[in-house]
Amino acid sequence: MLFESDPNKIIRPVDLKTYTNKLNWEKKLIKSASLPTNTDFALVNGGRSKKESEFTYCIYYDNQTGTKRHHSHTFRNVKELENAGIRLKASETSCLTDISFNSIFFVGTLWLPPVIVDDSTGPKFMNLIAYEMCPDFDNDFTVTSYMCFLDSLIDEAEDVKALRRAGILYNGLGSDEEVAKLFNKMNTDLVPSPMIYSYVEQQIDNHCKNMWINYAAKAYHTLFRSPWTCLAFVAAIAALYLSALHTYYTIHQPK
Repeated sequence: MLFESDPNKIIRPVDLKTYTNKLNWEKKLIKSASLPTNTDFALVNGGRSKKESEFTYCIYYDNQTGTKRHHSHTFRNVKELENAGIRLKASETSCLTDISFNSIFFVGTLWLPPVIVDDSTGPKFMNLIAYEMCPDFDNDFTVTSYMCFLDSLIDEAEDVKALRRAGILYNGLGSDEEVAKLFNKMNTDLVPSPMIYSYVEQQIDNHCKNMWINYAAKAYHTLFRSPWTCLAFVAAIAALYLSALHTYYTIHQPK
């Protein structure tokens, strides 16, 4: 079911008589749930090839298959990703599919679209998810998949805190614990499409499963987690160098 500008006012999908009306409603709902972004971009599919004169958004519909999709990944939360050397950064747009990952040596970067979380977030996204479930609405479950992806990253308040620090999540609810509970509750029993974020998920899995990357990332986080540990590491290297230098000159000093 969908709501009007007042998130507490619920209307039935049958009240939207035409396909155009349904699409316009969805555009308004998604727009109100997102951060302002460049008008060259759409919220859900990016829309990079179509410049829109107004602040509107569009949905990408997958008409190639009507089969039910199943989730294929058991994903890691933010804390585990950080331990594997993965940093979080905000994407340039608030398009829900603007999620990407790249890896250089042992450091990976996960880009996520920024999102505002407040009292209206729960009703808005749940209504959008319900709309995607309508049998006469052919789509690729973009909103459902995005919510499942975000939920997989959030297990506890510390994960929310990390997303806030990265500028990805703006907390208008109050405590980080409330936000974590909201996402965990909303995503109960949801089935995302395995097609939308499968490439990103596979890249992250490959990064996390690489033994040498894990060792390097753990060493990096251990040695450089604070200025004091960094100074201690530099001091230890300097001490080893001086010790080796002293040993060398002791052995090779002229008789």
